[in-house]
Amino acid sequence: MDKRIVLQLLIGLRNNSEKGLSLIELIVALIISGIVLTAAASGFINVLRANQNVESKTVRSATIARAIAYIQDEIKEAKAVTAVAVGSTQCPSASVDSAHCLKLTMPDDSTVLYGFDDISTGTNVYLKPGLLKRQEYDSSGNAVLQTGQTSAWDTQYTTVVDGLTSVNETAPTTVACNQELTAWPSGTTVYGGTSGGKGGFRFCLADNTANNRLARIFLYGHIIGVADGNNVISGSTISFARSE
Repeated sequence: MDKRIVLQLLIGLRNNSEKGLSLIELIVALIISGIVLTAAASGFINVLRANQNVESKTVRSATIARAIAYIQDEIKEAKAVTAVAVGSTQCPSASVDSAHCLKLTMPDDSTVLYGFDDISTGTNVYLKPGLLKRQEYDSSGNAVLQTGQTSAWDTQYTTVVDGLTSVNETAPTTVACNQELTAWPSGTTVYGGTSGGKGGFRFCLADNTANNRLARIFLYGHIIGVADGNNVISGSTISFARSE
């Protein structure tokens, strides 16, 4: 074979090997890589959101269970359980957003009141959007202040549980004294919510008289990162005042 022909073939092979990827091939490769990375990132974000939702549900459920158990035990120590309208001295509208506070009368005639507080606006050290607060009063009606507490219902000293639903979330539709196969004895009024029927605290009384002993308590926790209408986790208990 002519040496010149061989040389031309070798030069042609070298030139072809040096060409590499064409511009179109490079663009296609970049597009495919971008699609793959976007899908992977989207999947990773969805996994993180799912984990956040599960963690929020777990934390809220455990927190509500502890608060429910605490209230249940305190009711057992009382001699009467009643509802007090907001605006009274012991259930001030400046400190709580419940239309009624839950009032426990103890054997020594001291009292303990529970009320819901909406903290969805502004800043707060507690987890938004709602709180359940607890304030003690002595037998003379004076607020019992903890060490460092300067006023009744001070959020820092009276919060029992945070992360409850607020006035911004859709109100629970299943709140009823006789729900979950419980045949409530008589009273059907649900207390504890705001004047607009919202908030994460509710309670029922067998009858709202000075000697009532039976109460049912509901708490509704707010789940972070879940659309409104599905962002509530609840807990409830029934307790009887056993003291004289």
